[in-house]
Amino acid sequence: MSTIVVGDCAPENLLEVWDADAARESEFEFVVAKALTCIYPNYHCFPFAGSFKLEDNVSRPDIAMVAKDMSHWFVIEVELISHSLDAHVLPQIRAFRYGEPQADCISILSRELQLDRDQIRTFLMGVPRTVAVIANKRHRDWEISFRSLEVQLLTVSAFNSPAGIQAVEVDGRLIAQQEHIGFGYYMATDRSLRFHRGVGLPDGAIMVDDFLGAGSMWTVTRDTSYAWVTRNQGTPDIANGSLVQMIRAFGGRFLIKQSPGY
Repeated sequence: MSTIVVGDCAPENLLEVWDADAARESEFEFVVAKALTCIYPNYHCFPFAGSFKLEDNVSRPDIAMVAKDMSHWFVIEVELISHSLDAHVLPQIRAFRYGEPQADCISILSRELQLDRDQIRTFLMGVPRTVAVIANKRHRDWEISFRSLEVQLLTVSAFNSPAGIQAVEVDGRLIAQQEHIGFGYYMATDRSLRFHRGVGLPDGAIMVDDFLGAGSMWTVTRDTSYAWVTRNQGTPDIANGSLVQMIRAFGGRFLIKQSPGY
């Protein structure tokens, strides 16, 4: 049994750990959502039951966290460690990681983000999502399984006092693996990608991976209207006028993808 003493030594200041296994999972989900909303103020955090389909498996997560700049989002499953990893947890996680978002995802995101359905369709096609599991305890088998799927694992513990005070400990941090930077066009005459001037790219030299994952140096410059990203050597294998997407990967590296639906 873990106990926290807050402030002066008094019975009402003794907070004892709450056994989430003995409570309803919905109660644990509420504690998790409350903590995430406080810790990550730059995100929209809301219950999310949009379905993802992978082969014949359809699964629905518990929470979505969407960056307020719309650059990335997290699909979060809240789980008790008492649940079966192989029979219950992993089939859901694979669906969230590799499955296709279904129509109800559009409806829920449109309502919560106050965007029209076409904007949400573009969001789902192009904005990177990261999958995370938030559990009530650490477990080595869970950590190993999730690592192979590039799924993040955090734990949440709650403590309650006789006076009704609650403290929540979050072990771990959500990290966006990729972020959407912007859409641009390839201009063959300039050997450059053209973006809106305000795109979130630094001026100067950057390393960019192309469609095949090969890296090369490019230089970012700006005029009064556009940001130009020009390959330093050679000619990119991109058709003139193609719409491309710029992504920033964890660690600061950039990559370009063919724009979804192009």
